Amino acid sequence: MKIKTTLTAAVAIAAGGLAHAGVDPLTEIQPPQSEWMYNGTAPDHIVDVPAFQVPATGVIDYINSVIPLEFEDERWVKAVQFIPGDKRVLHHLLSYVVADTADNEGMIDEAVNDPRREFLEGYAPGKEYATEFPENTGIKVPTGSALRMSIHYTSFGQETVDNTRVGLWFADENDEPELEYRTHSVSPGNRTENIVIPPGAMNHEMAATHVFEEDILLRGFRAHMHYRGKSMAARVIYPDNTQEEIINVADYNFAWQPTYQMAEPMVIPAGSRVVVEGLFDNSEYNPGNPDPTVPAVGGLQSWEEMFIGYFSYTEL
Repeated sequence: MKIKTTLTAAVAIAAGGLAHAGVDPLTEIQPPQSEWMYNGTAPDHIVDVPAFQVPATGVIDYINSVIPLEFEDERWVKAVQFIPGDKRVLHHLLSYVVADTADNEGMIDEAVNDPRREFLEGYAPGKEYATEFPENTGIKVPTGSALRMSIHYTSFGQETVDNTRVGLWFADENDEPELEYRTHSVSPGNRTENIVIPPGAMNHEMAATHVFEEDILLRGFRAHMHYRGKSMAARVIYPDNTQEEIINVADYNFAWQPTYQMAEPMVIPAGSRVVVEGLFDNSEYNPGNPDPTVPAVGGLQSWEEMFIGYFSYTEL
């Protein structure tokens, strides 16, 4: 019905019709009733990320923040949402549940899978909603855990202070999930050595693979590149060498990086290889390209490049 109304209004405008010829669909849009987007309810727990003063100019190193989660009992997170203090400077953040706060010094490498931490969720441009984990799944938070975050700020010419918040919704004690929701990142290894995109290249190819050693149920995928990212696709090669496409992000947009949830979970048997393939545009025809005259190399900052496919799954 909404699509039909929108088309009717568009036809009326194109034909020079009056405003009363149809219902203006913009008048039917209702603003959010709450800043917290999960079922219209406040989170069970809110984590206040330490305030950070972002300078007007300059390159800002990644911030490593570890915040204890002082829960008396084990919890299961069923939904999470990030509310940036200042969207203009919060480039992205990644959050993990860690068991040992003393063993978490140094920077988190986004392309490395560390068994000492469990990926919770991340914030990136365009992620305005709460992430709800599939039914009967969630992120387990053992007693004594902490929330560890890798935070990337960028300056924009004006000094400001960021006070980001993280909202957590928990499963009821009598309805705890049976499956842990996990995420595995697939990348070409050492980003500095393995990502070199020649200047002017419009369709520079890149790929990365991973073999799942156990049966899994694939539930979601997220593509991550920077300004030169053009497209990313993922497929699976089964042990019998048959193949199946998982997803094709044909028009990658750095400003819109959602996690694509699968309508039907996909069984990937042990021994299957997932392949992530993508294209970069390091040419002058890419309006977001920081500098098409130099090679683009891998790195943490936005003017450098990344190539990571995030696979979210539960074990069978």
